[in-house]
Amino acid sequence: MSFSTDKQSSPPRWLAFRSSTSFIGAVIFIATFTDGVAYGAIVPILPFSLPERLGVPQDEVQVWISALLMAHGLAMAIASPVAGWFADEGSSRRFSFFSGLALLLASTLIFALGKSLVLLVAARCLQGASAGIVYTVGLALLVDTVGQNEVGAWMGSALSGMSAGVMIGPFIAGIIYAKAGYLAVFATILAVIGVDLILRLFMIEKPSARKWVVESDYGTFSKEPHLQYRPISRDTVSSQEDIVDTSTTGLQDVAKDDAFHPSDFGEPATDQPSGRRSGLRDGFVRFLKTTAILLKSRGILAAMYGGFVQVTLICAFDSILPLFVHKTFGWETSGGGSIFLALTVPSLAAPIVGLISDRLGARVVVLAGFAISTLTLALLSLVGQDSIQDRILLCTLLAVTGAGNTMMLSPLAVDMHDIVSRLGEEHYLLFGSGGAFAKAYGLLNVALALGTMLGPAFAGLIYDREGWNVAMWALAAFCASGVVPVILFTGKKKVY
Repeated sequence: MSFSTDKQSSPPRWLAFRSSTSFIGAVIFIATFTDGVAYGAIVPILPFSLPERLGVPQDEVQVWISALLMAHGLAMAIASPVAGWFADEGSSRRFSFFSGLALLLASTLIFALGKSLVLLVAARCLQGASAGIVYTVGLALLVDTVGQNEVGAWMGSALSGMSAGVMIGPFIAGIIYAKAGYLAVFATILAVIGVDLILRLFMIEKPSARKWVVESDYGTFSKEPHLQYRPISRDTVSSQEDIVDTSTTGLQDVAKDDAFHPSDFGEPATDQPSGRRSGLRDGFVRFLKTTAILLKSRGILAAMYGGFVQVTLICAFDSILPLFVHKTFGWETSGGGSIFLALTVPSLAAPIVGLISDRLGARVVVLAGFAISTLTLALLSLVGQDSIQDRILLCTLLAVTGAGNTMMLSPLAVDMHDIVSRLGEEHYLLFGSGGAFAKAYGLLNVALALGTMLGPAFAGLIYDREGWNVAMWALAAFCASGVVPVILFTGKKKVY
């Protein structure tokens, strides 16, 4: 293996490991985990910290909890498409990835030190913007990195980081708040952010690694125009080895799947349709045209709606579950946080769900998820008494609901990837060599953000007026609505 001889471009240490698929995947997992921890840790302590720390009247606590969750969703909806635009237009996703973490750091500090509702709303907005950036850029970076036939498993792994964070965050925060107080919760979040920062600094994107690799034992990276990346679907991929030989040792993981990922080749050739950007105005026009094409795809709209339904269900529980268990069972912060374990532990199986989706197709897996969650949400209406039986029933049904929710998002994200790849073949002049993956995942994040806004308001309003039973039936009916677009448009080979 040989590297560039430019003294100003000497390769960094451990280049192979730092730019490997496994390490980049792990960094994205930690990034989504950190976001999940920061989001989830606040959920179980708000019903107690708002009246104790800020003097919010008890009858207004539910309103402000919903408002804070909605502020998060609104900011996420605004930030996601902007992040997708910058990530696809730039030659590297690194700056966008770090900007998301900077916003999360600022949000955490404001949340920890702020003593007014205005500051808490501002902190939640910054946190939402951070989430929009992290998921948009992170998923696009993942697509850049992994092989076409491995997207499902890696997507599941990345999204399971969010689920693990949302699971651990409320559990740990409830215990820490009860034992050490409010500020200790945010000190823990800051420690997690510090670990995330170190890993992101250590990571090297594969296109950046190309600057130092000229040729190696596994072959030479071609810069010929006819070998430039073009987005292709998994159905048209015959063999990775036809493009790059990775049979020998060296930077094998860096070279993996080079033929299929745009950023692996750095800047496209200047005489290509996707050559150097001609300016901010042209880039914005290109963004609008690309977004319009994406939104015309019924498959993408189906994925967006499915994701919207899934996140709405999750955030609905964020809003009403701590209040329900406190009112029904008398559980305080530790118990209110622990109950989320039942709902989120099944999400750790997301990588397995991704593998199954790669084998069976997204539609079968997603339909099963909607069916399971619809049934268990309806059955949750039976819980209402302070008894051992009802506590066991609640935990069991929440666990099965969590399993159903886990079967929705990652297969839909993979299906969206396949659609964008096929659209890239039809609209290569517009999409360019880099495709439109960040823009597509930005749209998906807009749908998820709207879910974070609707879920707390929808469930909170019904719970306040009609109670737990009616709220569960309403969520079950809403979950069932996701079945129709999935049946009609998910997993189709034709681009709609």
